[in-house]
Amino acid sequence: MKYAIAFDPFMPGCVVKTSGKMTGAEFIAMAESLLAQGQLKPDGNVIFDYRDLDFSRVSIDDLEAIRRFHKENEDRIGSGKSAMVVRPGFLKKWYALWSQGQKVQTKNRVMVFESLENATQWIMT
Repeated sequence: MKYAIAFDPFMPGCVVKTSGKMTGAEFIAMAESLLAQGQLKPDGNVIFDYRDLDFSRVSIDDLEAIRRFHKENEDRIGSGKSAMVVRPGFLKKWYALWSQGQKVQTKNRVMVFESLENATQWIMT
């Protein structure tokens, strides 16, 4: 999985653009890299652009590892907004993926969109 983190001076937070095949280890590496950014503070907002991400074969073990990482780093993540953007027509597939296993309990506010424009609008309000 590849990713790029970009900070936009006109948005309160950053955009993470992903591509390739999603695995738990690479997803966690992306999250760790994001949390290590000096510009992103706890309670910061992030748009995760997953439109080019292949999440069709993520295992339950990978999902649980991601959930553990999120729980262990909840204070670093904070209660900002996370907008997930998937390709049009993939919203149900994204929800189906994350409906497996236990739900992450978090203060972070999460919404999933099929449009970058709608995600940006939500982050800005």
